[in-house]
Amino acid sequence: MTTPIAVWWIKRDARLADNGALNAALSSGWPVLPVFCVEPTITTANDSSVMHWQAQRQAIWHLRQRLKKLNADLYIGHGEAIEVFDQLRSTWDVKAIFAHEEIGNGLTFDRDKRVTAWCQQHGIGYHEVPQSSVRRGGVNRDRFSRMWQQRIVELQPLPEPAEFNQHTELQAFAAKSNFAPMSFPSTKDLWQPVSEPDAQRTLNDFLTRRGRWYRGGISSPNTAFTAGSRLSVHLAWGTISVRSVWHQTQARLKDLSTEDDRWRKSLAAFVSRLHWRDHFTQRLESEPTMEFHGIHPAYDNLPYENDPKFLAAWAEGRTGYPMVDAVMRCLSATGFANFRMRAMVVSFACHALHLDWRFIHPHLACVFRDYDPGIHMSQLQMQAGVVGWNPVRVYNPMKQLEDWDTEARFVKAWLPELRDVSAERIQHILDDPMPGYPPPIVPFSPRTQAMKELLYGLRNSPKARSMTPAVYARHGSRKRSEPKPRRVTIKKPDPQLRLFDGVE
Repeated sequence: MTTPIAVWWIKRDARLADNGALNAALSSGWPVLPVFCVEPTITTANDSSVMHWQAQRQAIWHLRQRLKKLNADLYIGHGEAIEVFDQLRSTWDVKAIFAHEEIGNGLTFDRDKRVTAWCQQHGIGYHEVPQSSVRRGGVNRDRFSRMWQQRIVELQPLPEPAEFNQHTELQAFAAKSNFAPMSFPSTKDLWQPVSEPDAQRTLNDFLTRRGRWYRGGISSPNTAFTAGSRLSVHLAWGTISVRSVWHQTQARLKDLSTEDDRWRKSLAAFVSRLHWRDHFTQRLESEPTMEFHGIHPAYDNLPYENDPKFLAAWAEGRTGYPMVDAVMRCLSATGFANFRMRAMVVSFACHALHLDWRFIHPHLACVFRDYDPGIHMSQLQMQAGVVGWNPVRVYNPMKQLEDWDTEARFVKAWLPELRDVSAERIQHILDDPMPGYPPPIVPFSPRTQAMKELLYGLRNSPKARSMTPAVYARHGSRKRSEPKPRRVTIKKPDPQLRLFDGVE
């Protein structure tokens, strides 16, 4: 008779603190085996990269060391999830599998459905636990704030387990597993560390030192590396929870002097973005096909050019627009750029190069170390201007250079061919191209104007206007600053509209 066990299936939640799935598994009464699956269909997907894989391996390695201090170990299974669980079932009497509700891409969504069916087939309990305010299957947007209140505000973060219910046989079984050897590029030294201890250190440093400059500091690519929270990668891979971050930030706000206005405004802005993060993730959960289709059906078949040469030049940082090229090279090397710069390169790709947001999605996903499908898909569609009610934002790269990199420090850091060129010369490089740096790949103004006319023309068409209220009811924010639209006839961006990144 095989030993009965419960499986804690680790996905994007490599942490001990505030882990609902882990807590439920330990409360089951059965010995618990933590399991991480190295799934080929996930690791070889077009939106997966070595940057992501290294982040997960790093997080799992640190989690394993922490588990060993609790006299436990985790099992690393190689193969698709069902294959790994079949192997476990041949050795152990698997009574239940506990996992968090992953809001992932189409592959992980289909995988989770297959695991559910497999568990039902074999009489194994499958329990998914939410790790944010996002509601499985969608939510009435009028009630979304209530979900945030109930799950984030009113619930205290779960403590780390003081002990782990795992007997020596399970430890010995898990100890035999490991990751296959793998080499990583030299640029990995520029990648942000991903682990639960690193997440807590990053949060502590933000709340006690760097966060004072958050408001205002996150707009410039030069200051965002330090002024930003830098928690996006940890929230994306689950080495810290939104609830933990929210409660620790609230505790810090209570400790602050009422006279310290800069600190308070910065942390208030940060808390607001935490809420917006779940708002955008809920879109993907409510509309699982938005990886492949726009949330507004009227925009699904825009006549994009999708020129492969334009895609390659944009991805490699060879467009002739210094700010775009610097950001794309920075992303490829570090996996990070601030929201304004991410929005700019998406806007440039869609509005100036006429590339479909679905066409640019895989490359951007692969160079975002903090790739989170819910944030990613929502923001791609927003910056492409295909949501249907937000203003179409066209970021002029030269204006962004003038406003946020006046001395061209960021540009020179990532474009060595311009390192010895004056900032003033770089500001006028479109009018006077220089040897060694590509001329502008397209003329900016006529191309973006043509796309804006197309998008606004479609928005104000009878077909689109008849669809917008229903799409907004399903996905729109209920903030007072964004009322439900009746007739959307916006002609230019509203400068007061809140920008949200979900990543800083």
